[in-house]
Formats: sequence, C-alpha cells, structure tokens
Amino acid sequence: MRLRTIALAAAMTAAAVGLSSTPAQADHSWNNYHWGRTGAVQVQIHSSVTSDWSDELSVANTDWNKSTVLDNTVVAGATDSRTRRRCPTMSGAVRVCNYTYGRNGWAGLASISVSGGHIVRATAKMNDTYLAQDSAAMRQLVMCQEVGHDWGLDHQDENFNNPNLGTCMDYTNNPSTNQHPNQHDYDQLAAIYNHSDAAATTGKAANKSAIRTGNTITIITWIQ
Repeated sequence: MRLRTIALAAAMTAAAVGLSSTPAQADHSWNNYHWGRTGAVQVQIHSSVTSDWSDELSVANTDWNKSTVLDNTVVAGATDSRTRRRCPTMSGAVRVCNYTYGRNGWAGLASISVSGGHIVRATAKMNDTYLAQDSAAMRQLVMCQEVGHDWGLDHQDENFNNPNLGTCMDYTNNPSTNQHPNQHDYDQLAAIYNHSDAAATTGKAANKSAIRTGNTITIITWIQ
C-alpha cells in the first residue's frame, strides 16, 4: 500500500472526515487511522524511557486523555539500553522510548502498525542525541507530538516560521506555547473516533513506508 502527499500542512495526511459536526479546522488526521474501540480507547503505554523523561510522558498522556475518546494508561516497561534502542512494538499497545539514536535528522519518531484501517501497535521515540541538552519546552513538545501521532493525528502546520498555533502538533522554532494539544486536536480525535468498532484490533507487521517531514521522520508499518 502506498502513501501519497496531498496539499495540506503535513506530508502524510488525509482529507477531513465529511461530517457536519466536524469543525472545519480539524483536518489533520493520518488518513483516518485509529485504534479499534468499543468505548473510550484504553491502550497501555509502556514506558521504556529513562527517569529524566518520565514527567514528559506523564504530562503528554494526561493531556491526550483530556480528549473525550481517550483513556490510556502509562505502565512500566523495560528500560535497558537494548530495549530503548530497538523500541520493539507490542500488539495492542504503545511503547515510548528514548535513546541516543544519532544525528539522523529527527528529534522524535512515531511508528504505527495498521490493519484494515485500525492501528494495532505503535511506538514513539525521543532522540537524546538532540533532545538531551534541549529545553524542557522542546522536550515536552516532541513527546506530546509523537504520542499524538500514535492516536492517529498528523501535524497541524509544518512551517517553522508561522505563528504558533498553541499545539504540540505544530512545527515551531519557539516551543514555549506549543507543548500541549489544543481544541483542534481534540476535535480531530472526536472525528476520527466518531464510531464504535466490534472490538479492539491486533495484527502482525508487514512492510514499511517512511516519510521525512522537517525534523521528524514518521514510519508507517503496513499490514496486509
């Protein structure tokens, strides 16, 4: 399955869901991919981060759980260097890792595995090569953004020089006001998760597609 770039802010996005109740500005989904759910999304986020990243992950999860459709829980995960470097996926769960991944051009990386339009596993990586010495505001922005991708959101804007939108899903050179989601993000999540599914979904990974957008590389793992 191939991805195509369309003329919206993100290099990987899709047309907004055509619902009259959906705000016009909520148009930054990842092709409407979402976790299968019968109520609120309840996914375990396995924390494979070192202690200096724990607060950022906790804040990000609290922020995203303010959405009416998310109710996720951070649980302790393996934090040895091998696990953090590999950041292996787990069926039906999210793993968040930090490691010195190198000067590869990305500060944060999100990966989702998709089966039949449903996200079945996901990861978010924080690259300490860049972020270990970065500001607390930038670290919070990157954590919030990568975890936000794992729920099916894309960026609201990718121009670093535009005025801040007040959301972590916005590229910026000044992260001071872009550390948390905004109402547009919550509106988009409500649109993505506007229905119930028969059950939560699981699956096994196949091939991958990689998209580079500014300082972030996003990898989508497809399931056939």
